[in-house]
Amino acid sequence: MREKKDFFLELANFITRNAYYIIAVVLVFTIILGFFSTKLKVNSDLLKILPQDSEIVVELLEEQAFLEGSDVMVAAFFLNDNAQPSQIAETFHDLMQNEPTFLSFVQTDLSFLFSYGIINLSQTDLIYTMYENLQSFGSLLNGNFTYDFELFEKMDSFLEDIYGLENILQTGENTDLISSYYTLSPDGKVMIMGLTFNKPSSDLDYVNYIVPKVDSILTEIEKTFNIKTGLTNSYVTEYESNRTVMEDFRLTTTLSIIFITILFAFAFGNFTSSIIVLLGLIVSTLLTMGLITLTFGELNIVTSFVMAITLGLGIAYGIHVMTRFSKEIEDDGNFTTALASTYKGILFPLFFGMITTIIVFLTLFFMGLPAFNELAIVSSLGLLVFFCIMIFFVPTLIYALKVNIKISPFTAKIDNAFKKFPHFILKNSKMIFIIVVPAVSIFSVVGLINYTNFSYTPPGLISSNSESVKVGEQILKHFGNISFDTLQYLMRVDEDIETVKKELLDTGVVESVNSLPDIIQENLGEFSKIKTQLEGLSQVINNPIIISILKKYNLYSDSLKLIDAAARSSDLYHFTLNIMDIFPEDLRGNFLIEKDGQKYLLLEVTPKFSLWSNNGIKIFFDALGEKGENILGLPKATYKIMEMIRQRFYIPLFLSFISIWGITAIVRKNVVQPSEAMFSLIISVLATFGVSYLIGIRATFVTVLTFPLIFGIGIDGFLHIYHTFSNNKTNFWNILKSITFSLSTTTLSFLSFQFSRGELLKEFSLTMSMSLGFTWLFTAVMFIVNREILKKFWKRKK
Repeated sequence: MREKKDFFLELANFITRNAYYIIAVVLVFTIILGFFSTKLKVNSDLLKILPQDSEIVVELLEEQAFLEGSDVMVAAFFLNDNAQPSQIAETFHDLMQNEPTFLSFVQTDLSFLFSYGIINLSQTDLIYTMYENLQSFGSLLNGNFTYDFELFEKMDSFLEDIYGLENILQTGENTDLISSYYTLSPDGKVMIMGLTFNKPSSDLDYVNYIVPKVDSILTEIEKTFNIKTGLTNSYVTEYESNRTVMEDFRLTTTLSIIFITILFAFAFGNFTSSIIVLLGLIVSTLLTMGLITLTFGELNIVTSFVMAITLGLGIAYGIHVMTRFSKEIEDDGNFTTALASTYKGILFPLFFGMITTIIVFLTLFFMGLPAFNELAIVSSLGLLVFFCIMIFFVPTLIYALKVNIKISPFTAKIDNAFKKFPHFILKNSKMIFIIVVPAVSIFSVVGLINYTNFSYTPPGLISSNSESVKVGEQILKHFGNISFDTLQYLMRVDEDIETVKKELLDTGVVESVNSLPDIIQENLGEFSKIKTQLEGLSQVINNPIIISILKKYNLYSDSLKLIDAAARSSDLYHFTLNIMDIFPEDLRGNFLIEKDGQKYLLLEVTPKFSLWSNNGIKIFFDALGEKGENILGLPKATYKIMEMIRQRFYIPLFLSFISIWGITAIVRKNVVQPSEAMFSLIISVLATFGVSYLIGIRATFVTVLTFPLIFGIGIDGFLHIYHTFSNNKTNFWNILKSITFSLSTTTLSFLSFQFSRGELLKEFSLTMSMSLGFTWLFTAVMFIVNREILKKFWKRKK
């Protein structure tokens, strides 16, 4: 016992003797790392959760390469009575041509197919006339003839027919081009245009460049035509998500510091000491953010709320120190001995609490996912920084600034309330037990259901009031049933297209399946009739002598190749495959791709519901089963990411439980206390998930982090209360106050996310705050109730 007392006294003496040196060193590091903290960025890309060489990421990048331009930015134009859609579209088209990364406009109808004559194959009057002239011309060429005027007349008629056919097949190519780039709503009040670019929406640097650029072009359109415009879809949502997360990070960090300082001042009633704690929070935050910048350069979607975690946990160290120190200095009057007594009472429990919390975070490494690895590292770094600053630096500031820690009259009233609190709990223990146990049991069962029904569609990182959401809602309002969830499906060219379509529709989650053959048939008519009309013409055109003449006059065009393709195709599907050779490569890629030596036709699959809400992704891909592998793009990658997180999260959950239980058992030298503590913490989180389920919050890849976080946070309170209950019951009220205010500050830190714009962060904020409330219930209330109930039970037994 002598050695321990000497150690604490020597530590207190070291701090008082070297106070100014410690302050100087900390300030130097704060200035350096504070500079780096200003460079910290947030990357909201969901793919950053995975290793960039993982199969899911590699596969998605390959698919994006196949579907170059598949990411679409939707521009909406809200028209007035005087607006001319074609004029606005043409102006927008011309302005976008100046952007080097712009790829093309999405053609919203089949006008582009006029260039290849597909639609106008049904215009057969000229084709019959041409067929007769070509037969006569072919007969003269194949027979024994002399060069007379009849041959030249036939040849002249033949060339005229060719020119006539070209004119018909290519009618409207230029005039219909702009009209194919936009779609008007049925009421004529909204026009939309889709834009594609040569870089995907997952490239956040590019997204942060192109969205403001297009927005500035739309501003010019607004001024010219006196209309309103807006942007939505993939590029815009990625842009808003990233910007929102970054702004929310700064806002919530600042609000956390302010809220914690106010609560601290409320708890201790000392303005000067509150300012010192505020300085400690700012220093800790700058040091932590600077270390994160040097270590990783940026935060990801999981680590974006790390400062709320570290601020909430870190201030708890300061509250425990100030609570104990204020009492010791009042009793002793000597700074050094009061500080030594403070360290003696709280240093080891705080240290072991920090270690257990860090171990909880480190168990996230076993998920094998970079985003969670980073969360483990930055949270551990943050806790170490906050621990050192609050335990050693804050007392140094108090000593150096000669701050007189006095208990204000208001603080004395708070202390008296906490002195009466255990007696109140004891007096009403039976009623509390009858109310709390059934309610928590019911909530826990519902919470278990919520947790096992893991949601693959967490809410967005952007606000429901953001521009992209509002624009999307306006489009849906004016267009009615229009879907942005259309998916690309790979079908091998040797498969039967009707069978594949039926299998997809039979899953019950697919609204419609469309393909190029469907589009052609819808606009062309019955293919068998067209084929009959063209077979004879194709035979004449393929005469070697006629081919040579056509090529000589540069008239053997894609239009004539199209006629030949139609004539030699057995059905519409084979006609579709045959005309692929005529299409230019950029257009062909919209319908046919080659992968691993196999050719695939792209089908458009429209789900029956939104994939991005109400667990739509999971429902959709579970129903598709193995067919889901043929879906291309981000939805499939998201499904696989969420499935991976769900499967792997059980590992850190189990390890964190075992490690905390084991450490607590070693520290407390028994197994009953850690069992009680861990059971209470599990019930706290399950009850939270039950309440969350009732208010519409589902278990997602973010909210499930509540489990290990509460394990790490809650065990601190149990360690303190076990330590005090065993060694010094007279200070029991003081530790209740300390636990209450430390959990309150942590709760306030998480509640700061309610001021963010991202729905995902708000849900996580509520889940953590409710869990902390249940943790306090079990730590400060049920701890006393359980012992009183057991005491009465054994008394009756005796």
